[in-house]
Amino acid sequence: MYNQVNANIIALGDRAIPHLQDAFEICKNEIEKERISKILNKLKIESLEESLNAWANDHTDNLLNGLIAIARYGNPILNEGELESLINEIIDELKPIIKDETPEEIVHLLNQVILYDHGFNGNIRNYSSINNSFIDRVFQDKVSNPIGLSAIYLIVAEALNIPLIGINSPGHFVLGYVDRDYSRENLEDGSVIENVEFYVDPFNNGKIIQTDNFDHWLKEIPFDLNEKQYLPATNVDIVRRVMNNLIHSIFTSGEKETAKQLLRINENI
Repeated sequence: MYNQVNANIIALGDRAIPHLQDAFEICKNEIEKERISKILNKLKIESLEESLNAWANDHTDNLLNGLIAIARYGNPILNEGELESLINEIIDELKPIIKDETPEEIVHLLNQVILYDHGFNGNIRNYSSINNSFIDRVFQDKVSNPIGLSAIYLIVAEALNIPLIGINSPGHFVLGYVDRDYSRENLEDGSVIENVEFYVDPFNNGKIIQTDNFDHWLKEIPFDLNEKQYLPATNVDIVRRVMNNLIHSIFTSGEKETAKQLLRINENI
């Protein structure tokens, strides 16, 4: 009987997820609660895999959509319109004040609006929190890890035609401000690194790092500067790195089988 009910629920797909979450919250029987949890997790993983594969195939030019797919794993009833409204608030505040400004001044304005006016901060107290990987929770809690904060900058920058790119630095994730004469191919093959005017560290109060200082820091690690072309991050690279952080959080919480399944999904993006 249980197997038949289980099969029927799974056949419903992600439509069953909100109802299962409600059932889990009110259930008092531990055995039933465990069964609901297993079915719920299976459906959430299947939904995440389907969403990320669809994004990777057709929509990698939209970073936000990739991050929303991940966030729905944590919150299947995520209100996408509400999240987009919060992002648009930041965009609308910046749009009239960045005209005719220098690149460094534009970054200072990004810092002012995102970090100070809207109150986003680095999650220093809980650097490995699972919520750092969920874009809706980042906007709710106003804290995240380096890549979570950088993603906000990148989403806003894309809407405003500000030439910021992600940088997979050997330390933590940062951003690069590039000149406008670069293409998607330059980003994918890494040659865009030659166009970086300076770097930005959103996790460190939006600190601007000049290229000479960044190169000096890389040498001290040590890091071969001839490998710098591997540092620029595409949207797929960013989504994979956010997924890796999520997997790490889940693995360290003891849910090793779930982490293993998510790792498989991430490897196939």
